[in-house]
Amino acid sequence: MKDLILIVVALALSFLFGFVVNRHFASKNKTPEVTSSFLESRLADCSELTTCQLEYVDLVKYSQGSIPLMTKKSFSMIYQANIRAGVDLSLAKVTLTPSSIRIKLPQTEIQSITVNTDSLRFYDEHFALFNWSDKEDIALAIKAAREDVEKNADLERLKAQARRQAEAVILQLIKPTVKDDRQVIIE
Repeated sequence: MKDLILIVVALALSFLFGFVVNRHFASKNKTPEVTSSFLESRLADCSELTTCQLEYVDLVKYSQGSIPLMTKKSFSMIYQANIRAGVDLSLAKVTLTPSSIRIKLPQTEIQSITVNTDSLRFYDEHFALFNWSDKEDIALAIKAAREDVEKNADLERLKAQARRQAEAVILQLIKPTVKDDRQVIIE
């Protein structure tokens, strides 16, 4: 009788041990199912992805007023601006088919243009007796620099470069999650 009890206990322990080991290895090998909402959430976690930056340096000439020495003031200014371009990945749309994963990205956009106020260097300044204010001049200088960037910097080329880099980053982000042979297509 003791032998029978030992055999039953040994079998029960063996069964329990096998069950625990099986559950442990099954949970390790379990990969999340790749769905469009899973991929969209991974992309949305990145949110505003800046993929290209440009340090832009230029000279801008500013003039205001019409009567020299009385109301006309002018200056030339060298400035440095930082331009960031990228995509908002929270707006990306993912479509899955048995053979492909299509990711439709929003348009690449200029995310910010920041004029570095420490870089402002003024030259050829002409002051006016009745049109003079340092605080307003600095604000006007920054506004003029920003307008100059928008007008003269090659923003379309910067956006195209940002788009290419965003596509490369997204491929590197998505490829490891895809365990089958589906093709990743970025539109």
